[in-house]
Amino acid sequence: MTASSALVVAALITLLGSSLIGLAAAVVAPARRPATAFAGDGSAPTTSGPRISGASTALAGAALAAILLLGALAARTAATGHAPWSNLHEFSASFAFALLVVFIGLARRRPIAGLTPAVTLVAAGLLGVSLLQPDEVRPLVPALQAPLLLTIHVGTAMLAYAIGAVAFAAALGEIVQRAAHDRIASLPSAAVCRAASHRAAILAFPVLTAAIVLGSVWANLAWRSYWNNDPKELAAAATWLVYGGYLHVAGRRDRWASAAPWLLVLGFAAILFTWLGAGLLFVGQHSYAGA
Repeated sequence: MTASSALVVAALITLLGSSLIGLAAAVVAPARRPATAFAGDGSAPTTSGPRISGASTALAGAALAAILLLGALAARTAATGHAPWSNLHEFSASFAFALLVVFIGLARRRPIAGLTPAVTLVAAGLLGVSLLQPDEVRPLVPALQAPLLLTIHVGTAMLAYAIGAVAFAAALGEIVQRAAHDRIASLPSAAVCRAASHRAAILAFPVLTAAIVLGSVWANLAWRSYWNNDPKELAAAATWLVYGGYLHVAGRRDRWASAAPWLLVLGFAAILFTWLGAGLLFVGQHSYAGA
């Protein structure tokens, strides 16, 4: 096992421990009264989320895991000589790192520490995928031998995916709290979750747009065509449409407003398919990404 893989294993263990701490805090937390206001259009909420020591500890565990992953990615970069997201092993670890950094950054501005178990479980799943892939250093395939575009395009896509994952976790929190009438003390209120997911979604959409545009530029350089109807290209376009649909309904005050969090759940499912399914289940020009 390489040094970078050993650090990934350590980060995975830390994330699982963080999840257990957060879930334990959720079990022992008492119910609370329903929130008095709900920001249906994603505006700043009038209530704040719960302040639970277990959630704060879980968040600290997520930060420790992010530090371990930073070390793993730095070691991988030193070993390969390029950005650590040229294959599924590297990208999965980088995806998990970006997810943790984005969530921790948002948690510094909004009281969403109660969402940490959901985020750390997703990050742990990403690391599980990474560890299941070969970790030996291989030469880049010809289509990837453009270091600047590799760094910018794939890095932008990874960032968009990470922000979308945070929006997904917050949307789940909103769905659960609305069903429970805001009585789950271990989670932020539905209003807080709505505001956090909306903030993440409006950040994810332009970043995802940039990733698709950069990908088309790279495709033209590598394959002499901006668009090839490749499975991953089509999946990325479908994902973009889902987030565009979310932005269309998020600010509405009619019955469509309740669909907003479900669109973010669908958007993350589309992200997972674009990242993992399109390259592994279908043969296309991006099939090398699973190598």
